[in-house]
Amino acid sequence: MVFGKIRTLLKAVIDDYILQLARVNFRETPEYHALLVRSTRSALSSAIRWLWLVGVTCSSFILTQREILSLEGMQSNGGPLSEYVHRATLFFLVLLLVFALLSRFHWAKHIGALKNNMLAAGFAFLGCYWGLVIFFMSANQQIIFSMSLYFILIFSSLAALYVSALCLYSFVVPVTLLPLIAKLIYFPPVNVINVLGVFVALFLVETGRRMLSHWFIQAIRQEYTNQTYAAALDEIAHSDPLTRIANRRQFDGRLNKLITLAPLSNTPPTVILIDVDYFKKYNDRYGHLMGDECLVSVTQALTRAVRNAGDLVARYGGEEFVVVLSDVTLERAQDIAVRIKTEINSLAIPHAASDVADHVTISQGIAQWRPGESVEKLLSRADSALYRSKEQGRNRFSVAD
Repeated sequence: MVFGKIRTLLKAVIDDYILQLARVNFRETPEYHALLVRSTRSALSSAIRWLWLVGVTCSSFILTQREILSLEGMQSNGGPLSEYVHRATLFFLVLLLVFALLSRFHWAKHIGALKNNMLAAGFAFLGCYWGLVIFFMSANQQIIFSMSLYFILIFSSLAALYVSALCLYSFVVPVTLLPLIAKLIYFPPVNVINVLGVFVALFLVETGRRMLSHWFIQAIRQEYTNQTYAAALDEIAHSDPLTRIANRRQFDGRLNKLITLAPLSNTPPTVILIDVDYFKKYNDRYGHLMGDECLVSVTQALTRAVRNAGDLVARYGGEEFVVVLSDVTLERAQDIAVRIKTEINSLAIPHAASDVADHVTISQGIAQWRPGESVEKLLSRADSALYRSKEQGRNRFSVAD
């Protein structure tokens, strides 16, 4: 009952009064969880490097204070316990330095990618080591140094491992309880002040972990929100608002990139310039709202006809569309043009004002890039081929010279 009241008080102090200020209405998605996992792994990799530095610093501190005390006559004979601590600390320090010199910290990234239970096992082993060191130091009448070491380790681990409660307490619990258990076995009884100090330390660790963890999650949520907004703005900047396909800007970027990479490709890029036949008459006859619906239907048909993830369907302007084909032969491009024509005709969108058919049709011009040719020249040849299709009666395609 007492522990329940303490937990309620803890929740009220941390969650309701402090963390409530940072809470926002947030919808968690698989992409958000993936970002959270990546950020947690990255934080654990940094934590491992930080704890390496803490281990080196604390080990050097233990070795240094032993020598200083011996020189000042305050520890003329440390006894076997002091010798055990000295040897174990020296071995641990050498081990840490060897790891750093041989791998240049690349091991931290690989270790940080391990599963949480494996990381927790490693931190538990490390916690047992430091717990025994603290016990031996306190048993050797070095209470001040052992307590200083304990609080350095506890709050260093809090700063490093707050992103994972399992890893944090896998380290904190052995460091905290092992000296008390060993003291109870070898030097009973245990002072009540020591037990109270353990509860105070764990209380501070838990409250600090909850606050840091909430701030960490809030930062990840803000980063995810920023990424979502940036992706949305990028989509708006590179897509046509009516048809939801690529706009002229995205088309220009893709075509320029394909032309730049063309010398490394087996076949150069090809463009198919498409124009809806007599679309102005369609608008005059059926209205602009029906005209917009017609363009959306044409867009869907073009997308179905292409069906290749590496290709791009874009709105070139007004009733004009363009298809960018990568790594296809000119013969294959003509097959795609036939498929596009078939898809459009299968829509059977009525067009009573057309001079070609009683439904909506399209004309196409095909041009394949030539070495040394500019984007403007390529599009000019495709436009000439399109104009030839219109001259020959529309509802057909032509290949540029």
